[in-house]
Amino acid sequence: MKNKVIVKDRDEWSSLANFIGNIIAKYADEIDFDSLPDPDVYLQKRYVYESYKAYMKFRNKKMKWNIEGN
Repeated sequence: MKNKVIVKDRDEWSSLANFIGNIIAKYADEIDFDSLPDPDVYLQKRYVYESYKAYMKFRNKKMKWNIEGN
């Protein structure tokens, strides 16, 4: 059995969550979720971009240290 979270108390966000869920269920055919881009590709591109930025930041600090150290 998978873990389930059951929220017994309703708060101001539960009505919004129900509304959004109903809108998605109502318009799921028109939205055509199958034609949306694959999020894994986007996440992989973002990971590569963030890794490159971190590498360049590290490299620039290292080069600055080498220049100042000479």
